[in-house]
Amino acid sequence: MIRFEKVSKRLSGRVVLDEISFEIEAGETFVIVGASGAGKSVSLKHMVRLLTPDTGAVWVGDECVSRARSTRLDRIRERFGFLFQSAALLQWLSVGDNVGLPLRMKSGLSDTEIDERVHEGLAMVNLEDAFTKFPGELSGGMRKRVGLARAIITDPEIILYDEPTSGLDPVTSRTIDRLINRLRSELGVTSVVVTHDLHSALAIGSRIAMLHEGKMVEIAAPQMFVQSKNEFVQGFLEAQYITTQGHWGKTPEAS
Repeated sequence: MIRFEKVSKRLSGRVVLDEISFEIEAGETFVIVGASGAGKSVSLKHMVRLLTPDTGAVWVGDECVSRARSTRLDRIRERFGFLFQSAALLQWLSVGDNVGLPLRMKSGLSDTEIDERVHEGLAMVNLEDAFTKFPGELSGGMRKRVGLARAIITDPEIILYDEPTSGLDPVTSRTIDRLINRLRSELGVTSVVVTHDLHSALAIGSRIAMLHEGKMVEIAAPQMFVQSKNEFVQGFLEAQYITTQGHWGKTPEAS
C-alpha cells in the first residue's frame, strides 16, 4: 500500500531520515514510534508529499508520490485523511462546518447531503450532539475526535495520525485508541500513526516501527516488539515501564 525505498531527508543541515525502507500493508495499523526528533512526523509528511525526499522514493500503491505533480498528486492525496496533532480546527466555524469543510470544497454535494454525512461522521466518533458547538467549547479529547470525524468524511483509504493522544489524559487517550481500532474494523482503512506513547502503540498497532536518529531500527508485531533485543527499543520500553514479557495491559476493544 505505502512503500519507502531508501528515503533520506536532511532538514536545517541535520539528517532526519537516513535511507529508510519499509512497506505498510493495506488494512493494517502501522505505528511509528521514537523519541522527539527521530523523524516520525517527517516520515508521515512524505506520504502525502508535504515533504519530498532528498534521495529515494515513496510509493502509494503503484503511484510514486515523491515524483508526482499537479493533478496526479491531487489524486493521490484524495486517498488520505489526516488527523493533525492539534486537530487544526477552525475556531470561527461550528463543529458541523469544520467536519463538512472537505466536502463543501470538493464534493459537489448539496448542503442537506453534506449535513447528513457530517452527522454520520460525528456519530462514528460518539459526538452526535456537538454539531452546533464551536471548538472553544470542547475539551482537548473532543477536539481530536472532531478532527478524526473530518479526516474520515471523504471516505479515505488511508488515515494518517500525527500524535493522536498527545496532550490527553490517560482515560481520553484510551478512548482515542478505541476509535482508531473501531475505524480499522468498521471501515477497513489503512492507518499510519506516529506517536511517542508506547502504550497506545501497543494497543492499536498491527506492527510497530521504531526510528532512532533517522534509522529504522525495528519493525515487529507488538508482542515481538516488546521482546526486541535492540538496545534502543529496550531503552524506549524501559522508559515507559513496559516489560519484555509484554505485560502492557489489555488492547482496547474495537467498539
